[in-house]
Amino acid sequence: MQRRSVLAGALALGIWATGAQAHDHDRDREKAERLQAAGQVLPLQDVLDRVAKDYPGQVLKVEFEEESGQGDCAGGSPCRGRWIYELKILQDQGRLVKIKVDARSGQVLWVGRRPAHAQGTHR
Repeated sequence: MQRRSVLAGALALGIWATGAQAHDHDRDREKAERLQAAGQVLPLQDVLDRVAKDYPGQVLKVEFEEESGQGDCAGGSPCRGRWIYELKILQDQGRLVKIKVDARSGQVLWVGRRPAHAQGTHR
């Protein structure tokens, strides 16, 4: 049931935003669909299913991008040159998790966590 709530949350929140950002998100979606059709990246739903097993919560934001910077990935290696799904997930007790996932393999490359804003909650 948790997996469904992650997917439903992602769709309900409009992964591809409205307003001024809609154009950029439409291009991201089109790019992801082309790469998916060519077998170069996994569908977003597959990535969300995999991530939900280890990082349950409500998906707040999804970005699809080719990493061109020196962003940290697993073991401190750069993410440069990879297609990345970047997810922001709100977990129990207000914890925010940001996850970078290799769009080709589905491998979690990097996880950043922010502590809960609730008083007395530490993790």
